[in-house]
Amino acid sequence: IWRLCLAAEHRDDNTGNHVIRVGCMSRIIAETLEMDREFIEILFVTAPLHDIGKIGIPDSILMKEGALSSEDWEVMKQHCRIGARILQEQTRAKSVFQEWLGTRREVDGQAGDNPILQTAANIALMHHEKWDGSGYPQGLAGEHIPLEARIAAIADVFDALTSRRPYKAAYPEDEALQIIHDTAGSHFDPQVYAAFLESLPAIHSVRERLSDGVNVFPVPEEARDEAAIVRR
Repeated sequence: IWRLCLAAEHRDDNTGNHVIRVGCMSRIIAETLEMDREFIEILFVTAPLHDIGKIGIPDSILMKEGALSSEDWEVMKQHCRIGARILQEQTRAKSVFQEWLGTRREVDGQAGDNPILQTAANIALMHHEKWDGSGYPQGLAGEHIPLEARIAAIADVFDALTSRRPYKAAYPEDEALQIIHDTAGSHFDPQVYAAFLESLPAIHSVRERLSDGVNVFPVPEEARDEAAIVRR
């Protein structure tokens, strides 16, 4: 999971600490909903993988400044299914490895056997579904959307609205909150929305501590000195 998060960060570094904030915000919302400890821990480590499928989106679309065309948008929407495939499907390398062993037995199980990979796949596939069924890629509605995806969805949208992107400026928080308020019950699960509002003080702390440009792991003094020597 950590390695996949790192791969996603390298692929789309324009979003700064966005994926980390989404994980933290999702955890806070789940705590407010009084979910059990296992659910919260798994959500915390898997929500940052919501956009792992963007690995498969061309640079010309992923890094594009300005609005996407309708054709570009259809390609961009494929990141949900790509992400689910990355997290669920057996890889070709694994198939060849099993063949080399002389058996088709399962070496380490499938995603469905692993609650972490299954939760990550659910979030990747369904974080753009909407409560009223108007989302994508499957048009699921209500509780047919797994709770982990409903929680990650509101965290993702709030953080995306209040962050600068190549194609837009950051919205002031009051505007972002108004947009989310106006779509609670259509885009967002009303119960998750209520937990989000209750969680706002803690969410503010996350945005302050993990703002874009903040190094999550401060570089030790000796490492900074070595880097300066290398640059010279």
